[in-house]
Amino acid sequence: MNMWATGDGVRVNPETGHYIEEQPDIHADYPTGAYRTRNAVWDAASGRVSLHAARNEFVSFQVVVETDGPLAGATVRFDRLTGPDGAEITGRHLALFKAWYVHVTQASSGYPGLSLGPAWYPDALIPAPAGEGLTFDLPDARNGIGATQRNQSVWIDVYVPRDAPCGGYSGELTVSGGGDERRITVDLTVWDFALPDEIHCRGDIWNGSLKDLSLDDELAYYQMTRRHRFQPGVARYRPDVEVDGAEVRIDWTSYDARLRRYFDGSAFTAAAGYWGPGQGVPIGHVQLPFDCGKAGRPETAWPIPVPEAGLTPEFEAVWIETARQFREHFDADPTWRRVERIMFIEGLDESYNNAAYEKMIAYCKLLRRGMGDAWFKYRVDGGYSHEAMETLHPYVDLWVCHTIGFDAEKMAHFREKGVEPWFYGPMIYEREENAACGSNAFTDLDLLTCRGVGWAAWKHQCGYCEWEFDAYWDGVNKVFDPDRSWTDAINYRSGDRAFNGSGLMIYRGGPMGLPGPAPSIRLKNHRRGMQDYEYFWLLRQAGRDDDAGRIIDSVIHTVPFGKASVGNVEVWKNHPEAWDAARIEAGGILST
Repeated sequence: MNMWATGDGVRVNPETGHYIEEQPDIHADYPTGAYRTRNAVWDAASGRVSLHAARNEFVSFQVVVETDGPLAGATVRFDRLTGPDGAEITGRHLALFKAWYVHVTQASSGYPGLSLGPAWYPDALIPAPAGEGLTFDLPDARNGIGATQRNQSVWIDVYVPRDAPCGGYSGELTVSGGGDERRITVDLTVWDFALPDEIHCRGDIWNGSLKDLSLDDELAYYQMTRRHRFQPGVARYRPDVEVDGAEVRIDWTSYDARLRRYFDGSAFTAAAGYWGPGQGVPIGHVQLPFDCGKAGRPETAWPIPVPEAGLTPEFEAVWIETARQFREHFDADPTWRRVERIMFIEGLDESYNNAAYEKMIAYCKLLRRGMGDAWFKYRVDGGYSHEAMETLHPYVDLWVCHTIGFDAEKMAHFREKGVEPWFYGPMIYEREENAACGSNAFTDLDLLTCRGVGWAAWKHQCGYCEWEFDAYWDGVNKVFDPDRSWTDAINYRSGDRAFNGSGLMIYRGGPMGLPGPAPSIRLKNHRRGMQDYEYFWLLRQAGRDDDAGRIIDSVIHTVPFGKASVGNVEVWKNHPEAWDAARIEAGGILST
């Protein structure tokens, strides 16, 4: 048995023991060399892992256990870090996960050059029981790689509590099995500053499934997303409504039972079983449920379907009265007022014609009559032309623009007119057809496409939106079954397009017998980027905005979005250790 360690920005092939990202034919600056002996966090000669973190931050690393033959009952333990004056980081703040491997057999559509290719990819992370060691066999019979599996990756999350003293911490991680035992020392430097509880990177990840889960299951997802510093953008949370002529009766019982705890922050308290960043902080925003319905699907409209005659006086009266009652209900609770209200007419999503623009404006006017001009933000999604936005901007507060249409000059023009920009879609365009998918979390692309979301949001000074974190959609066979993500690397099919891990960053725990959802390595890297964003925000608060800009520009070479970016795949440094060094530089500035 052998073991070594590495950082959180790479994945290790379970058959070869090499980084999956070790492919300099794709990017010349991908990690190569003797990284098993020494890398940014690991020194084999001294048997040490070295980490740096702020308070209220997660920092992660991986331990790779290798064997030349079958190994039964290998156990990894990491119980505590001891720091100044005997202070300890222990218990649930040191979490161990066994990597679960998915078999990628073909490149995601549109990425023949950037795909890291067929392999078994570590992705889902199965947690060890709290306070216990992580035990596994090599090879893992359940995972099904077979006799060619020679190593197992173990992910370690370290959460530094808000009240942890700054200074040096140290602890011992052990791996035992087959009558052998190996030990490594883990050193952690805790800087004298804390990441904020609030999420300052504006945006969310769209989701269509949480509202259909039980209240307890939904809570588990919200708590996981909060620990990973993003918010679900759940569409169509709707109270029960009855309409009789112009009379509107709303029953708030089920709506309040599901959402009150997110609006007042009680979902993120110890009483609700939560720990981590953002304790007691409400969600940042909620989507209002009004919709005109999709073509041919009047059942998606709310509160009532649009009459064939169009916006009749009776229809308008219902929308205005429903909007008035919505505002009245929200304003009745002062804690709810901290939650921003966003209105997105999903039935007109990415509609590019004058008739659609007229409808967008008409619905906005109705809602403003019911709720007031400034009580909500009116959102449109799509790569609208300059001419279209000249028509829409007096009504639009928030523009979620697909990354291929995210022209910096155009966005700046409309920002000056009061329109807040968010980007939506893939981070890198190998070719124009990549625009066909709103996700950027593909299993077979490198992890920087997940981490880069937070960095690009700061560089562009805008928000972000992504498509899904719980996706499994086989559009060819009309199957939605997220449980199959554990075994099917291709989780999204539409026509002749197929994507690995598209819109999938959280796995449902049921197939593995887990009490809740399981994170992925891609989710952890998305969190890393969101935490990095908070470093840049803290630099700005400290009057060091120039340092934040300089650090980002040292990593991201060029603007990654817009049609001019198609085919330019060298938009940033491709070695994750360069990103880590930039974070550590920012941490050093903040800690002085």
